[in-house]
Amino acid sequence: MSVETNESIQSEVSNGHSENGQTNGNLEAKMKILKLGTDKEDKAGKTADRKRTREEEEFQLLVHSYGEHQRWMQLSFMSVEQFLEETEEGKGQKLREMKPTDVNELSIVELSGLMYWIDKQNPYTKLPMEDKAALLKRYSVRKLSLDHFYRASKHPQYVARREFVMNNGTFVPANRTGFELPEDDIQQIEAKRMTFARTFDRFWNNVIIPFMNLNVNDAEITFIHIMMLWSTRNDEYVTGRTRAIMTDRRSWALDQLYRWYLSSNDWSSGTAEDRLDTICSLLKEIESICDQHCQDFQVAKMFEFCDMSKFWYETLCYAPCNIDFQDLDSEMLEKLKQFSLESKKKKKETNDDEVKDQNTVEEDPTLLHEEIDPNVLGYNVEMVANAMAPLPDDNPEFANDLGIKRRGDD
Repeated sequence: MSVETNESIQSEVSNGHSENGQTNGNLEAKMKILKLGTDKEDKAGKTADRKRTREEEEFQLLVHSYGEHQRWMQLSFMSVEQFLEETEEGKGQKLREMKPTDVNELSIVELSGLMYWIDKQNPYTKLPMEDKAALLKRYSVRKLSLDHFYRASKHPQYVARREFVMNNGTFVPANRTGFELPEDDIQQIEAKRMTFARTFDRFWNNVIIPFMNLNVNDAEITFIHIMMLWSTRNDEYVTGRTRAIMTDRRSWALDQLYRWYLSSNDWSSGTAEDRLDTICSLLKEIESICDQHCQDFQVAKMFEFCDMSKFWYETLCYAPCNIDFQDLDSEMLEKLKQFSLESKKKKKETNDDEVKDQNTVEEDPTLLHEEIDPNVLGYNVEMVANAMAPLPDDNPEFANDLGIKRRGDD
């Protein structure tokens, strides 16, 4: 019922007659129409309110689930002793330097975490199989990166030293990448540092430090995760129907974070609009960093500096759909090419020296670390007289002065 019609009926009811002079006998029907229209409006309003409430509850549940999810991953790496020490009043988790052997356990927990979290994203589980597979690959590197950025930003002292705090209770030193493996030599470690350096500098300066300064919270990081999963950059990998769903989910996430700002005080000064704009301004840079990181990995793989083939990271995070082979940095490729040649040259020189040393030992039997046959030992006949010359104690006076009794003196 339109507003004009509603007002007209109300006027007739108030005046007790209609425009054509009919008596109040006809107004009863119009009053019923008026009541019916009002009831419909009230019902529509209540339906909209219920929908809004459900959507707010869905977002709040995701925020809560994200916090629980992160805590679960952290606990997965703890021993009983570490858990008891951490929960003791006034103490936090003790961090240690990450070791190459930590990667295996980390990969197991992070894969479970990835599947748990993406399963929570409505309506991911209802999408076609090919779309789910594509989004899983596209989102995996973004999910892990965001988790790492968020965790690292909560440790200002480590941020100041460029030490990257991980969910497994470790930190990656400034002179390492976290991609080191137990079998890596010095050249491989240095090559990885060179390969990933530009991206690492970028995420420290443009993501982790801003996260820290903004004191980004669980609601905001949940929003960023949602925007990464349903990003427009993933449109080309999914069907048209899924693209429409992705558009709706991005709009939904924007609306929910804004409403959360209006109802919460868990953020710094400024208006809700300003805070929302600031968080949204980080989205493009985060995605670009993730894309660049995947390219870095591919370059390292090409030069045989980085092999993660025994872990799931290579099949999901570094899948072909995450790498633009035409956008590889030519300058970095040239630097790594030169570095690779120098590394191979050094390794060859080292191997040649080892072979040379081995040949020297084989040519001179006296250098072997085995029991030496006396028959192969030579001697200088001119030195025999010196070797057989009298010793000091062969002199009787010298022996008497020292109180040495010589054989035959008795």
